[in-house]
Amino acid sequence: MSDSEESDGEGGLGNLNRLIVRPPGHSGKAKRGQLCFDAAFECGNLGRADHITELEYDLFIRPDTCRPRSRFWFNFTVENVKQDQRVIFNLVNMGKELTLFNGDMTPLVRSTSRPKWQRIPRRLIFYHRSMAHRGRKILSIAFAFDKEEDIYQFTAAAPYSYSRLQKHLTTWEKKAQDFATREAIAQTTQKRRIDLITIGDFNFKHENQMSEEQQKGKIDQKKKVVLIIARAHGGEPPASFICQGITIFVCLLDYMLSSSEKALALRKGIVIQVIPMLNPDGVFLGNQRADLFGADLNRSWNRATTFAHPALVAVNDLIKKLTAEKGVQLDFIIDLHADISHEGVFVRGNSYDDVYRFERHAVLPKFLGGRIEAWKAEICLYNADPIVAGSARRALPVAGNIDAYSILVSLGGRRLNPRGPYLHYTEDAYTKIGRSLVKGLCDYYRHIGIVAPRLGISSKKKEPRGRRRKRRPITGRERSPSSSPERRAVPARVVSPPLPVVYPPALKALPPRSSRHITLRARPRTVPDTNSLLPFITGTAVRTPRLSVVDMSAYIRTPTDAKNPPVSLLRLARPPRPSHARFTSDEYDTHDSDS
Repeated sequence: MSDSEESDGEGGLGNLNRLIVRPPGHSGKAKRGQLCFDAAFECGNLGRADHITELEYDLFIRPDTCRPRSRFWFNFTVENVKQDQRVIFNLVNMGKELTLFNGDMTPLVRSTSRPKWQRIPRRLIFYHRSMAHRGRKILSIAFAFDKEEDIYQFTAAAPYSYSRLQKHLTTWEKKAQDFATREAIAQTTQKRRIDLITIGDFNFKHENQMSEEQQKGKIDQKKKVVLIIARAHGGEPPASFICQGITIFVCLLDYMLSSSEKALALRKGIVIQVIPMLNPDGVFLGNQRADLFGADLNRSWNRATTFAHPALVAVNDLIKKLTAEKGVQLDFIIDLHADISHEGVFVRGNSYDDVYRFERHAVLPKFLGGRIEAWKAEICLYNADPIVAGSARRALPVAGNIDAYSILVSLGGRRLNPRGPYLHYTEDAYTKIGRSLVKGLCDYYRHIGIVAPRLGISSKKKEPRGRRRKRRPITGRERSPSSSPERRAVPARVVSPPLPVVYPPALKALPPRSSRHITLRARPRTVPDTNSLLPFITGTAVRTPRLSVVDMSAYIRTPTDAKNPPVSLLRLARPPRPSHARFTSDEYDTHDSDS
């Protein structure tokens, strides 16, 4: 049910491996209801779980390897649950406070009997500042388990693993055509492939095959190349969904390999090279930003070494090879990322002192904004900040005519207008963004004349001067439908509706009312299909000194007896927090954020 089925079973470093969390003083065989946490699978992340009460657990995100400040991505499973068991999970050590959980973003959940990802309702998510956790902002999730035999998986976003990528690559390579190739340009520290997909043909026409205008130099003969890089950070699976799609490798490649008019025109005009996963080690280990050595690959482009950053060195060599080729011109470098603080889709670009150079740099985002849904032009930024000097958009443009961008997509969702409803992104929505990205590239190259105009839209042939086209007589010509007498006839304008046959109309008895109030009238009721939905807690949210939780006492029914007074009459006191030793490391207590 999880990505662990596709992995090689190694698991992440430091993750919980089927740990049963018992109350203090309990030992022996685990009872039903003592939860078992597991994150020792591919893309899994959960470092520790503490038992607070029967209804509450404190969960700690495992920091990135050798990088304790990066803590946001979580992905774990829970089993050995009890029927109708209600719990509250507190994720207490997130490395960044200003996230989309402040707004309408919610985590995802699925189970073995319901493998489709579902969003937890917003009323069951509480992102608040807890005094019991030294004033930190924690994420609390209220949830109810309904099936004892199921295994439940919770995650920040739908994961996309390295094994899933390789599986789709193998299937795609068998069906790939001649103009689409796959090769490995490097290997990571843990011996995982860095794949490069090339779509297009680098072969050029000889001079005897060129037209007269091309030989005169009126048309640029350099082959245009676009390089797309994705998944430099392991905790950003939307970048993989945008670039690779769901069913067949890459949504971008699906569009390019299709037989549509734009795909054919784009293949003939330009070459697209895709690196679908730049940091497979970080993806496999379940890190948020770092690789195995704790390096942030999107801050190390200007100081890459062969030992620590083999993927970055291979991409740098590829760019140098493309720029040194005489018949090739590298136009764009697009680095795909996901953002945890903003909604929609936006771009980060560079700023230049030359006004004309900056205007040329801002042209492609204009075309992308016209194609991509929920494009946020107001938060697009072009700067030369020295803090991000090691990013791809700042370090990779080795030549002055190369434009590099970082395209960021929200990890949560978007609003189509400022006052519209909040729509969560799905895998299909990320796939649509990838297709829109290719359409924006096609519009740009059609605008500058590299790609031929659309089929079916051709200008009228100009008649040579001196000759005049002979017009046939009207009787011999085919008359258009718009010039027919039937089309010219305009129906009479009706000023008022016709009167009834009997005037005034006969009175009819009103239908009998089934109820005094109109809202209580009988109406057909539709029974929703609840078999495919996970049950969630229903109740009212109450504020306590420590945590906003769902009022569980509303579901407790005890017999009223003189010896046993009702629960509501008793003074409900919160049980004290356990006094057993807590093994909290400095990695879990770091407040700094990795911006």
